Amino acid sequence: MFNKLVVALMPLVPRAIVKMISNRYIAGEDTASAIKTCQELQAQGFLTTMDILGESVTNELQANAGREEYLKLVSDVSKSDIEKNISLKPTALGLGISDKLAFDNISAIISKAHEKGIFIRIDMEDSPHTSKTIQIYKRLRAEFPRIGTVIQAYMHRSMDDVEAIATEGGNLRICKGIYKESAKIAFQDSQEIRQNFVSLIQEMLSRKAYIGIATHDLYLFDASLKLISDMNISPEMYEFQALLGVPIDKRLRELVDAGHRVRIYVPFGSQWYAYSSRRLQENPDIAGYVLKNLFIRN
Repeated sequence: MFNKLVVALMPLVPRAIVKMISNRYIAGEDTASAIKTCQELQAQGFLTTMDILGESVTNELQANAGREEYLKLVSDVSKSDIEKNISLKPTALGLGISDKLAFDNISAIISKAHEKGIFIRIDMEDSPHTSKTIQIYKRLRAEFPRIGTVIQAYMHRSMDDVEAIATEGGNLRICKGIYKESAKIAFQDSQEIRQNFVSLIQEMLSRKAYIGIATHDLYLFDASLKLISDMNISPEMYEFQALLGVPIDKRLRELVDAGHRVRIYVPFGSQWYAYSSRRLQENPDIAGYVLKNLFIRN
């Protein structure tokens, strides 16, 4: 109830206050700020991936503008000393408008990234886009091997998707999933989601496919580490991933010190307010999480 109340009052909260909260989770509004954040993280031993804020564009001009932003980001990252790794959202590049538009835009970005030696992660969004995103990934991976996508553990279909992609030696990020989905297609119980998450991790590891273990759940850290140990998995075959600003610094530091790869997801851009508002509207539980952790570091 409290979380939903916070979200309902969002339009009344001054943008300056929202900006103050979002500063912890967003690396500024421009590329230079994001690159600086990546450099600071890498100095601490972390890997990074950059993402331009924005999604669900409504017309072709916006989608093409997003493509140009990413093409420039590819160029900027290629000239920098930071990790050559970028994430993108298909709906920011037109997937909600036209499958062809999205494919052409994503293909252009990945083609240039391939020339520059940059890895591209195609993010996963809500269920209407799941199959289309996987199709785009599979089409492009046939030509460009330095790409990956994302599978969400709360979806009933996820094991089938993981089995198919892992069989082909694909690169996946596994996360719980943040969008509100129907019980017909997604697990609602937190323990069921955890169990499926662990099963997906095990499937990827057993097939020797590269995996990004994206979670802030300490239970899942422990479960994943046990699988890695029991299966004697090399550190080159997996990484842990976390969002910028999430207050689990101590645990992430322990992972790095123990020799595990840890990547921080670094979002940035002018769409910080829309991004923050949309995330809260889609999942009111985040509101309490953000407020609770605004003042916590551990």
